[in-house]
Amino acid sequence: MRIALGEAFQRDVTGLREDLRPAVFEAILALPEALGAPHRHAGLGVRKLHSSGIWEARVGLGLRIVFALEPGTLTLVRVGRHDEVKRFLRQL
Repeated sequence: MRIALGEAFQRDVTGLREDLRPAVFEAILALPEALGAPHRHAGLGVRKLHSSGIWEARVGLGLRIVFALEPGTLTLVRVGRHDEVKRFLRQL
């Protein structure tokens, strides 16, 4: 599976505290395998957020990765706190 980084995602990661970035990176690496095996994504908390194909994965307690799924491609859209994800969803 190909992983694409959206511009907003790249800006979000740049704005994160240094100590949060490794956890985000680990979650990104775990996503493709977790999507193929639902029992493995319990720690990531992968769930569909929007009918347009927008999903989220948890990175720890307060941080979320928002991504879009298309055949063969996982596009990372945003990363942020729960309230930032809710704000993003209202714009869809």
